[in-house]
This record gives sequence, structure tokens and C-alpha cells, in this order.
Amino acid sequence: MVHNLALFAVMSLIWGLTWAAIKVGLTELPPLLLAAARYLLAAALLALAVRGARVAFSEGRAARTIVSALLVNTGTYGLLFWGMQHVPSGLSGLVNLALIPVLLFGLAALSGEEQPTWRHAVVLAIGCAGLVGLFWTRLGVGSSASGVGLAAIVVGTASYCVGSVVARPLIGPVKPLALTMVQAAIGGAALLGLSLALEPISIYMLDAFLTPAAIGSLLFLALLGTMVAFTIYLVLLREWGTMRAGFYAFVSPIVALGAGVWFFGEAVGWVEAAGAALMLVAAAVTLLRPLEKSLG
Repeated sequence: MVHNLALFAVMSLIWGLTWAAIKVGLTELPPLLLAAARYLLAAALLALAVRGARVAFSEGRAARTIVSALLVNTGTYGLLFWGMQHVPSGLSGLVNLALIPVLLFGLAALSGEEQPTWRHAVVLAIGCAGLVGLFWTRLGVGSSASGVGLAAIVVGTASYCVGSVVARPLIGPVKPLALTMVQAAIGGAALLGLSLALEPISIYMLDAFLTPAAIGSLLFLALLGTMVAFTIYLVLLREWGTMRAGFYAFVSPIVALGAGVWFFGEAVGWVEAAGAALMLVAAAVTLLRPLEKSLG
């Protein structure tokens, strides 16, 4: 239990800082190319040391492996990045992070992994209220928010949640690091194809990869955001189930808020502080007190 909580804390910390790393990387590279480079670099580094990737394609697992990679990596980031071009970043973050635990719980309930109780509803309500408070001054709701852009973010978030459920049976037969490598390679290749088709890529873009901002961003995203944090997420999917592992969505935004204050001088008021407190309460109730026997 303590070991898993430590892993959860590390994962939440890394993925909270990921938003700052992405923000730095986007100063030099277009979003789909940045995402593709992140996953392809992680896959290449893992390929040097990880063995057992063939297991992900044996005994009828190939379709599940490919589909989960396309859902979790390609579908999620392709749709999220596209949608964020048409929706304010605060509203994008609120929609994405609020939906993750709700959708993961809904999918877990449909599959029989979780049995709904009143406590689930209370925890989700507290956490979502905290998210609203955290993003309150950054929502930017209005004419600038495209309905199609919002729909893309919703579908991208759903793609992530469905992909997590699809991937869970792979964990065990396939080692987490090997699965991370395979999914990163498949998802990264598909994202690269989307980037070449949709983004203004030229030979001069190669120089952007050599800038300090791009190098630092990609190293953080590939080494920590993908190789470390995503592998931990796969382990927690196996140990805790989809809903409980997905509650990083109530912790990582607080880390992201702190990083914004520390690195970019973003202002934080009492509304954001209250929202962060509510999210910590929701996460604590879920992680430290079993909601059902399956969470014990």
C-alpha cells in the first residue's frame, strides 16, 4: 500500500510538471510534432534496454496492443492539441481533467470492476468542484470557445480513458516497461504521420530540435513523462484498477499550478487555493480510505 502510494505521488508530480515542459517545448515546435518526438524518443531509449516486447503481439494480444496505443497516445494527444487551438487553455484543462476520473469510474462500473456507491459520487463531486475552483480565473468561457474544439477535447479525453481500460489486461503478461515502449512507438509513429499531414513542417524545423528549450522539454517528456510516469501508471492500473489510478487528475493540476507560479510567475488567489484543497481532500479520501473491497 505504502509502496503504491509513493509511486502515485511520483507519477502525479511528474505529470503535474509535464504541463510546464510542454509549454517550454511549444515555444520551438508545433504540438503534434512535439508529441510525436516525445514518444518516439522514449521508444528508442527503451528499445536499448527493454526486452520482451514481442509478448505484446503474441497470443492474440496484437489488436489490443495497437488499439490501446492509438487510443491512449495518438487519439488523446491528436484531439487534445487540435481542440486546444480553438478553446482557452483553462477551459481545456478543466474539461480534460474533470472528465478523466468520471469516465474511468463509469467504464469501471460498466465492466464490473467497481460497484457504485454514494461515497464515489461525493468524492467525484468534491474533486470536480475543486477543479472548477482551480481553473476559475483561467476558464475564459465565451465566444472564443469553439463547440467543435470542446467536442474534440471531450472525445480525446474519452479516448484516453477507453484506451486505459483496453490496456489493463495486457499488464501482467506484458511487462510495464515493454508495454510503454510498444505503445510509445505505435502512438509516436501515428502522431508523426498526423504532424506531417496537418502541420507546417519543413527541413528548417530540424534546427528547432537543437535549441535548449526543445532539448530540455523532450528529455523531460520522454524520460520522466513517458518512461517513468506512464510505466508507473500501468503498474497502478494493474494494482489499483482504472478509477483509482486515474485520480492523479485531482493531484497533478495542483503540481501544475505550483509550477506555473514558480517558473512563469502566474498569480494564484484564494479561489484557486480553495480548489486545490478540495482536490486534495477528494484524492485523500480515495487513496487513504478504501471505497470498496477492491480498493482496500
